[in-house]
Amino acid sequence: MRTLLRKIPSGLYFQGPDKWTNDPSKALNFKSINRALRFIEIWSMKDVELVFSFHGTNLVTRVSPEKIALDYVEP
Repeated sequence: MRTLLRKIPSGLYFQGPDKWTNDPSKALNFKSINRALRFIEIWSMKDVELVFSFHGTNLVTRVSPEKIALDYVEP
């Protein structure tokens, strides 16, 4: 599973500082929900959502950071 950030208004994926892409395969993979949530919080990002892309499928799931508990802990 890849964990990405997507800017809601533009539909672009976060690639790096001041860099966004429309290609999710070129987006930065945060690798965990906690890392992505910390990044959003540290940089006070607005209008973004978490996107989960699953290897070997076209399945993509989008979730608003507000809907994920900030104290989420991965095993």
